[in-house]
Amino acid sequence: MESLSVETVLGLVGLVILIGLAGELLFKETGVPSVLFLIGLGVLFGPVLNLTNATHVIALAPYFGTLALLIILFDGGLNMQLAKVMKETPVAILFTLAVFTATMLTTAAFYVWVLQGAWLHGLLLGAILGGTTGAIVIPVVSKLESLREPVKVMLSLESAFTDVFVVVTALAIMNLLTGAGRAGGMVSSLFHAFLDALLLAAVAGALWARLLAWLHGQALSYMLTLSAILVLYTIAEVIGANGAITILLFGLVLGNMETLVGRLAGPIRRMIGYELDKAEFELDTFLKRLNEELSFLVRTFFYVLLGLILDFSAVTWMVAGAGIALFLIGLGVRWVIVEGFGFARGEWTDTERRMITSMLPRGVAAAVMAFLPSGAGIPGTDLFPLYALTVIALSVLYMTVALAIERGRAVEVKIPAPSV
Repeated sequence: MESLSVETVLGLVGLVILIGLAGELLFKETGVPSVLFLIGLGVLFGPVLNLTNATHVIALAPYFGTLALLIILFDGGLNMQLAKVMKETPVAILFTLAVFTATMLTTAAFYVWVLQGAWLHGLLLGAILGGTTGAIVIPVVSKLESLREPVKVMLSLESAFTDVFVVVTALAIMNLLTGAGRAGGMVSSLFHAFLDALLLAAVAGALWARLLAWLHGQALSYMLTLSAILVLYTIAEVIGANGAITILLFGLVLGNMETLVGRLAGPIRRMIGYELDKAEFELDTFLKRLNEELSFLVRTFFYVLLGLILDFSAVTWMVAGAGIALFLIGLGVRWVIVEGFGFARGEWTDTERRMITSMLPRGVAAAVMAFLPSGAGIPGTDLFPLYALTVIALSVLYMTVALAIERGRAVEVKIPAPSV
């Protein structure tokens, strides 16, 4: 691979953005998400044309992937209605726990009984592959007209919650493998990750809404908010809260601050301020619009990055077969639990159950966590990145095909059969 010129790099960046925009337009017309096209573009630039070194890209993946996730979660929180979130949160947590736990255990069983590995290694792999990704799910479900709003909220919350489960559970198991942790600490870590994130996001959201009111009409308000997102994420991770959930809730608080303030007691409301109608104006016309565009930009490059780090030369028949099996396990588990929840609740239509099942793409959390065990010197985990990237590619492909099929079904239903 030769060093690329500045002109070539800038041209490729522009091409990626243009293809991302074309993908967004294609999604609006056909219902086919642009995710697969962008990953394919990354494969073309990386493994096929060898324009970049996968090793260098992998080193950047945790940083860029985390940035993409934070902006997308913040955007998702801004556009959620608090009443619907409160209604769907219990269902989302229960559904997320069921899918994540069942996927982790069945993956571990496959790893032990078929791949002849150890149980802790199998549980670690199951934790890495057990969650969906908000970087893909949130933008896709927000544009699906065939899903009712409560289902969209539940799927968005699931994708955010699973990032907590993936990161906390995988790190806890890694600590057990390295002798630095204890099993009882996992439940406590999960509890504090959620509770601390909720408290921190509530305080930060209230203060920032007041600051936005003061900055009404000032330049660079969004850059200041973007810096606040990054600092808040860092603070959350330092104090033991989950940064991803904190940012999601921070966006939720900002987007619903007028509603929240309207329900607060008089003294607290006076302390926060009555100028929140100005802050709401800022969020509606400036902050939300810019964040939506930045969210598009970072998720476009994140999908391309996933394609760049695919290393097909290291994929043997055994690794490919194991990756396919791991994907099928995750799909099967999700289908069983969705059908069970659908039967118990009696609220999801057949179309919604199929689409909920298809919302299983893995992404940034799985990709980042898959590289950590081998980097930490844990033996027997060298193939985890290949397993994870295989599952990521297959899960995104399945989601894309499934949504296209559902789109076709919807068209068939709308068009009456010709009379004979």
